[in-house]
Amino acid sequence: MFETDLIKRAGNEATSVNPAIGVDLKMTEHGSDWLWAVFSVFGLVSLIYAVLFVVYEHRGTTIHRYAVAGPLSISLVLAFSYFTMASNLGWTAVQAEFNNLTTPNQSEVPGIRQIFYAKYVAWFLTWPVLLYLTELTGVVTRDSSSIMGPRPWSFFDLAHGLFLQICGSLFFIIGLLVGSLIQSSYKWGYWTMAAFAQLLVTYLIFKHQLVDLTISGIKLVLLVFTHVCIYLYLVAWGLSDGGNVITVDSAHVFFGVLDLLIFVVVPALLVATATSSGVMPTFFSRHNGNSDLEKQAASDEAIRQSGETAVPSTTVAPRTNNIGIATQEPVAA
Repeated sequence: MFETDLIKRAGNEATSVNPAIGVDLKMTEHGSDWLWAVFSVFGLVSLIYAVLFVVYEHRGTTIHRYAVAGPLSISLVLAFSYFTMASNLGWTAVQAEFNNLTTPNQSEVPGIRQIFYAKYVAWFLTWPVLLYLTELTGVVTRDSSSIMGPRPWSFFDLAHGLFLQICGSLFFIIGLLVGSLIQSSYKWGYWTMAAFAQLLVTYLIFKHQLVDLTISGIKLVLLVFTHVCIYLYLVAWGLSDGGNVITVDSAHVFFGVLDLLIFVVVPALLVATATSSGVMPTFFSRHNGNSDLEKQAASDEAIRQSGETAVPSTTVAPRTNNIGIATQEPVAA
């Protein structure tokens, strides 16, 4: 009897402790179990990156510190989000547009669906970090000829491009969030605008990575893989929060797999690429595409000569007598 009670207490009680009252289509215990599993993965990854972050702060290079900070923040935010959703928190109730899923005791037709807004908040916070990490990896592993080539670029070019990418991605996430909270068919207008914004972001990223940074090989494959997964988010949204085709548990599985690929696998590969073969650029020593190496060399030469005992010979220019000689004309009496 005691062992049976102990097993019951050790089970997942999130859906009973935090019940979804007034919802027809809601998460079950199985869906919560899956979310706890994903939370465990992000929690473990957070601990690993936290250890690496502390080590690199003391012994690592600049690339190591910059590269590890990104995935550390991503995994922490996603762990927070999945803990919230696994606890059956961070959601709201919205009536579905289509009656594709039904329940025996349905209060409305179509039914009231449980929408977890916690995942959108997490994406809003972590998507810019993923873009930063992608940009960092492309920059530190770039071919040196891509910087000093016919189209030289600077730190401000990178900041401008990254700013546009982040703005477009945030628009993409907000569009999906707002659309999920709307019951009528107008939600698909927000889905369309979100998809359009993501298409623009994809164009900016591929143009910069292929033309300016001239990436190839595994980095190009990773970039394509990332964007295929990103567009699968649109499919998952259309089947779950938008179209009410799959259950809430199935939606958690779909989004969870995508989150593990986008926010665990991809950042790990980006960090490995950046730290293994990356070199930090010196943007602030360049102006208008011209390197300041000659100026630095001249400065070093001047410092070296100042420490020598021999005084270099100097040529003194001949002085020029600027005093004019006036010719005095005889004055007539």
